[in-house]
Amino acid sequence: MERTHGLFMLRSMRGAAASLGKLLALTAITAAASIAHVPDAQAARCNRDSIGNWKCSFQERKHTFNSNSLFGCVGMPISRHVRYEVPEGTPPAGGWPVVFYYNGFVAVGSPQQNPFDSRWWEPFGAVYGSRVLHELLDDPRGTGKKYAVIAAEAPTVGFVTQFWDTNVPFPYEYSSDACFLPDLFEEAKMGAYGPVDMTKRYAFGISSGGYNTSRMAVTFNKNSEWSALAIVAGSYATCSGPLCFIPDKLPSNHPPTKFYHGVFDFVVPVTTMNRYHEKLKSQGVPTDRELHYGGHEFGPPTVGRSGIKAWFDRF
Repeated sequence: MERTHGLFMLRSMRGAAASLGKLLALTAITAAASIAHVPDAQAARCNRDSIGNWKCSFQERKHTFNSNSLFGCVGMPISRHVRYEVPEGTPPAGGWPVVFYYNGFVAVGSPQQNPFDSRWWEPFGAVYGSRVLHELLDDPRGTGKKYAVIAAEAPTVGFVTQFWDTNVPFPYEYSSDACFLPDLFEEAKMGAYGPVDMTKRYAFGISSGGYNTSRMAVTFNKNSEWSALAIVAGSYATCSGPLCFIPDKLPSNHPPTKFYHGVFDFVVPVTTMNRYHEKLKSQGVPTDRELHYGGHEFGPPTVGRSGIKAWFDRF
């Protein structure tokens, strides 16, 4: 069911400055109020302080792969860091279902590179992203379903920022991600990231990571590897902000996909997501969307009964 979430009615505002100020205040109050209503994840590795910040232990591995070249993935070996964790307890036969998390555009060294820790004052609603991971790993609502999580770094650009290659202006097959991601999936299948079941794989991401989540359906789903996707503040794999062309025909095996988007997102306009969502509906692909009165960010709908875990649980 499609919904629009908000704690307050938006009133008529006089002038752009007043509108922006009230919107920022609304976002902050909404975030603070919503945090208190999310059940604590029950996990020995996690602690929460008096103002709601999470800090969880996690595992980390330097993943080395061959860089791209004119002749394919045979260039000089390079590395990216991958943070990951598996649920506490005994894994099911075949391993844990696994979720790949793709972060958005971040500065190198930013705390947001680590989604296993949350600080509610961080930008882009990062606290909700970390709470999604808690729900996936620890099942605080007692649904009986848990997931391993793998959160890899995006490519570093100019030694300053990181974002995914999915919508870069050159052909995707010559990108770094075109070599890194298949290698990541293969090593996960071989057990490098714990006992995971790669026949039950899911993905979600925000912003650049949301576009990269769509890329799973476009490039990495030849044998219907992906069970379901969730896209936060993003759209189709090759789109970039308001510049967004969505093909007339999407892949016939496109995984079920749910969208989470702020109606005041001026980075990735909600209209670009809506076109993608409507195209999936027209092709009979299971899809849904949750709107919230925020901007380019995670929002309250990504957790709880409307959240990303609940969507994955269906598939």
